[in-house]
Parts: sequence; C-alpha cells; structure tokens
Amino acid sequence: MNRIARFCVAQPGMSWLILLLVSVVAGWLASSVAVGYRVAERRTLLETEAQRRSLEVMSQTLNGNLMGSMAMLGLIDADIKSEAVGKRTGMSQKLLGAFESVGRAYDAQGVFIVPKDGVITLSWDSAGKPSTGLNVKFRPYYQMAMKGRNNVYAAVSLARGDRALYFSAPVFLEASNGSESVGAVVARTGLQKVDELLRGKADIALLLSPQGVVFASSRKEWIGHLSGTPTPDRLQSIRELKQFGNLFEKSDPPVLPMSAEPGVHKIDGRPHVVTSAKVMWNDPMGDWSLVLMEDLTRSVPLIERLCYGLGAGFIVLLVGWGLIHLLRSHSAQQQAGDQLAAYSRGQQAAAARKTELSEAGLQMQQAQQVDELIRCFFNAAHRMFGALQGVVYLVDSAAPDLMALAGSYACADKLPAEMETGEGLLGQCAVEQRLQVIDTAATGFATIRSGLGETVPAALLLAPIMLYDRLFGVVELALLHRPDSAEQEQFAEMNGLLAINLEILGRAAHTEEILSSVDAARHEKQQGAMS
Repeated sequence: MNRIARFCVAQPGMSWLILLLVSVVAGWLASSVAVGYRVAERRTLLETEAQRRSLEVMSQTLNGNLMGSMAMLGLIDADIKSEAVGKRTGMSQKLLGAFESVGRAYDAQGVFIVPKDGVITLSWDSAGKPSTGLNVKFRPYYQMAMKGRNNVYAAVSLARGDRALYFSAPVFLEASNGSESVGAVVARTGLQKVDELLRGKADIALLLSPQGVVFASSRKEWIGHLSGTPTPDRLQSIRELKQFGNLFEKSDPPVLPMSAEPGVHKIDGRPHVVTSAKVMWNDPMGDWSLVLMEDLTRSVPLIERLCYGLGAGFIVLLVGWGLIHLLRSHSAQQQAGDQLAAYSRGQQAAAARKTELSEAGLQMQQAQQVDELIRCFFNAAHRMFGALQGVVYLVDSAAPDLMALAGSYACADKLPAEMETGEGLLGQCAVEQRLQVIDTAATGFATIRSGLGETVPAALLLAPIMLYDRLFGVVELALLHRPDSAEQEQFAEMNGLLAINLEILGRAAHTEEILSSVDAARHEKQQGAMS
C-alpha cells in the first residue's frame, strides 16, 4: 500500500491515466456482463414464448375442433365407414353435404375420404377442385391414419399446389378406437391461422419441417428455404418424400442466411437471439419446430449497454479518485511524519555532535604540549569520524613556506619530516586553504595497513588549520566512508578548535620565553651588584 501511495505522489499523471484505463476496462466488463445477463433473460423469455406458441399451434391443429370433428366422423359415422370399405349406399350426396358443413364451419378448403387402397373416392372442395381419384397412399397423413392415429400433416397440395394442413383421422370399422382402421377421413386447410400465429409474436418466426424446410414464416421471402447444409443425400430424401410438391424438383432450395439452432446469431449484421420449441403433429418423419428470433439491437439497445458501461466506469472512476486522494493524503502524512522524525534525528545528531565537540574541546584545552594536543585531536577524530590514519603538518614560523610534521596517527610508513606549501595534496591544501574530500576507493590511491591486514580507504579528508585567516598548518584523515556534509562541517569545527588551542599554546610558549629572558636579566644584574 505504501508503495502504491508513493507511486501516486511521484507519478500523478500516470496514476490518473491508469485509473482512467481501469475505469474503461471495468465499464467494458460491466457492460459485457450486464448485456450477457440481459441476453440470457431475453432468451429465457423467448423460449417461454416459443413454448406457448407451439402449444397454441397444436391446440388449433392437432388438439383443435376440426381434428375432433374428423375423429368423430371416422369413429361413429356409418356412411363414412361404408364408403371406406367400398360399400356404395347412395349416400354420397349426403356425405358431401356433411363434408361441406364441416368445411364451412372450420374454414377447411376440402374434406375427403381415403379407403385402404389410398385413392380418394369422395371429396368436397371449396374451390370446386375436388381431389377424387388422387392416390395419396404415399402421404404420411394416410399412413398414420391407417395405424389408428390422428395426424396433422403440413405439405404442398398435389391438386392445388399451395401450402396446406391435412387433418387426418382413422376410419374405424367398429365404433371403437381399438378396432381395425379401414381408411382415413381428411380435412385440408390453408396456413392462414398458422401464419397469423407467427406474425407479431417475435421479430422473426419460422415453422420448420423435420427436414429443416421453412414451411411458414413471418418473412414470406424465406418460405421454401432450407436450414443447414443442403447435402445431396438430404435433398434427395426431401424430393422423394414429395411433401413439398414440385418446389425442389427443378432447383436446389435456397439456404437460410443464418443458423436456426438456439443461441445468438447475426442476421443482416445484427445479433439475434434464437430459440425453438417442438410442434408435435404425429409426423412419422419427426417433430416440427417453431423457431422464434428476437433482434437484440431492439430489445437490448446500444444505449442500454452504454448506460451499464458508463455507470460502472463512473463508479470505478469515483472510487479510484477517492482512493488516490486517500493514498496521497496518507503519503503526505507519512512524509510529514518521516520529515519530523528526520528533523528530530538531525537535532539529536546535532546535539550529539555538539556534545562530542565539547568533549574534544575540553580534552584539547587540557593539553600542555603540541604533540599532546594533536594526539587528543586524532583520538577525537577516530571516535567521531572513524578515522583510521591521519597526519598534521604545522607551518614553520621561521620559514613560512615550509611545514613540519607535528604528529601522525596509525601510519605504518615513514612520513617526510618537512613539506613545502604547494607540494602534494597537503601542500596544495595549504595553498588553497579550503576543505577537500578525495575519493580513493576506486583508484586505490592509498592503503591502510594494520597487523590484521590492509584495506583501501573510501576517502581522504584534507583541511587547513586556520584562525582569523592565519594558517597554522594542514591535517589529513583517511576514512572508510565518504563523509557527508554534517561530518565535514563537524570536522571544520574540530579544526577550528585545534587552531584555537595551537594559538593558546603558542602564546603560552611566547610568554614563557619572555619570563625566562626577564629572569635571566635580573640574575645577571644581581651577579654584577655582588661583584
């Protein structure tokens, strides 16, 4: 957390850029999740609608009144039974009247009887185009009726060439469902009711045959299209079935521009959710399918997706803005605390340095000789700076251009007794009269030797010994670390104390010389008086 806070303080622009990118990503993810949830919701609702519509289709077809009327005619009407077994009773006109009554009552286009041989023997047609004489033995609705089962069969009419629904019921020899089926009574209707059920229930609605042929659709241009891949074997089986008349005899059927499988598919470049439900018409080839499609750009519009994304992104941006300000405030407080602690440590270090300087000054004040004073100086330098070697050269009062060795500390090599100003680093320091720090660790400029071995110092510390622009000499220390500014300042103060004490010792020595001269003169005067 502290690292993040420091980054926010050090890189404010980058922090805001990262927050903006995170907000964009969060908005995109939130929008994707929300859209996924909404698509799943719409898919569930559309699945429910497809199930409801499929039940409605079956209730108006297989379970409808027309199917019930056909079943009753095949079960109890004696004239129909006689017609089915080939016993002509002269009741044909009566049956045609009954067929017409049923047809008019349920908007059927035709009603007819099919005996065992599969050839229609008696038929009524609303358009005056009876189907009498047609062989429909290949039709599944006839085959299912002969098995004793009611059936709704969708196909293209052989007589009229239009799409139709065939409601077939078995004609039982006895007035019992368990008796032998001797024929079929069939009613033919158009697809108006089915087409009405498909319109307005979804953006796109399809009725697919078991072979995947679009038999009805809210998009009329898709009727007769094929769902899926039109393989040669598949097309051949569709043609052999003759369910769709001559629709596919001369050319292959066009293919739907999208998949009819449940899921999300693009139609005309727009995503659509696709669901389906079974329509069970007792078709021997399998169940039919009612397919509903919903345009997601309408039900889950772009503005809704943007609202989800912008809302989530704004929330993340707002939370991130507060978090960045909190981290920066925390970092500022921590920095202020660190600065206060550093100031406190600095004050303590300064107080410690002043104490050390005071102790060193007291020890140097107690020195009676120059060599004793220099030893005190080196001891203090070792304690305060970790000095491992050192030398002090003092200016010769009789020869200002010469400096004499006044003392050394832990030096193994023999040092020159005298040195001219300007000679070497120490001589140059005397000329320039300023403190110098020389790095030596990388160059191996000097070596510190002891009984345990030798090492290269990290730095040499050189400084003039001055008081009121008067040069007393120069001092050099070898350290195992590079001194910081505080240590350099403390070393300069140490040199000042050394210069003051050298001045005091010099004045004391001059006073002793004067007193010695006075005593010598008095002694000579006393000797002359006695003589």
